[in-house]
Amino acid sequence: MTYTHDWRGIQSLIVCALAVFIGVSTSWASGPHVAQLVKKDGGRASGDVRYLSSSKSYEIKIGPATTQVRAAEVARVVLKKQPAALAGAVAAVKRGQYAAAIAPLKKIKEDYEMFGPDVTAAQYLAKAYLGMNKAADAVRMCDEVLRSNPNAAGTGEFAGVYWDALLKANQTAKLARILGDAVKTGSRPVAAVALIKRGDIDMKKGEAKKALLDGYLRAILLFQDIKDVQPEALFKAIKAHEAVNEHHYAEKWRKRLLSGYATSEYAKKLK
Repeated sequence: MTYTHDWRGIQSLIVCALAVFIGVSTSWASGPHVAQLVKKDGGRASGDVRYLSSSKSYEIKIGPATTQVRAAEVARVVLKKQPAALAGAVAAVKRGQYAAAIAPLKKIKEDYEMFGPDVTAAQYLAKAYLGMNKAADAVRMCDEVLRSNPNAAGTGEFAGVYWDALLKANQTAKLARILGDAVKTGSRPVAAVALIKRGDIDMKKGEAKKALLDGYLRAILLFQDIKDVQPEALFKAIKAHEAVNEHHYAEKWRKRLLSGYATSEYAKKLK
């Protein structure tokens, strides 16, 4: 018995099948992860969750059923388990071992897109790049996260690193616009960080007096309840006062920093 094959037809079917497979695969930005979706209306759903970048939604499998929830409807994602490598990579960045942290942080950022750890990973990736004097890479890393998740800039920690990267990359015009909006419309923690970074722009220009009046002193006096930013604001105010020979004011803030925030990294810089 003789068999004949339409090889071109078979090839076409294979190509189509691969295209479908690749299309489905690449639409899954990350997951699956065991997680709980907490919706803005208060509803909750737990199961195996994937993020679908193509539709900007989460696919959640609960038993045999699968449903989708738009990312815009989700207030937060609660993972059952954090990525094991995250703590070690963050610690490496804090120790100054930047190169060693790059690969694991990149993988976490990709594998956990829109699940939370991606923002932390991107934040410390940016810090690592800044530590390696690669400001453009730090900006790119933050911009990638913000394109898919604009809400990432709502945390003072991520925003602060992003703004440092923009300043070091000399993107001051863009940074000034962002900081102006953050001061006006951001949460109090974000607004406080924005004031400090606004002072940093002026210090880079050699305008220490303006840095004090429009930045550091506003953060110190108007945002005393935001304790996390006070050590940085006080330290930078000291340096700005010294730059304009106002040593009595510098000493005032020095005493406050050393007495109120003795264990902070900025207090240690003074000792």
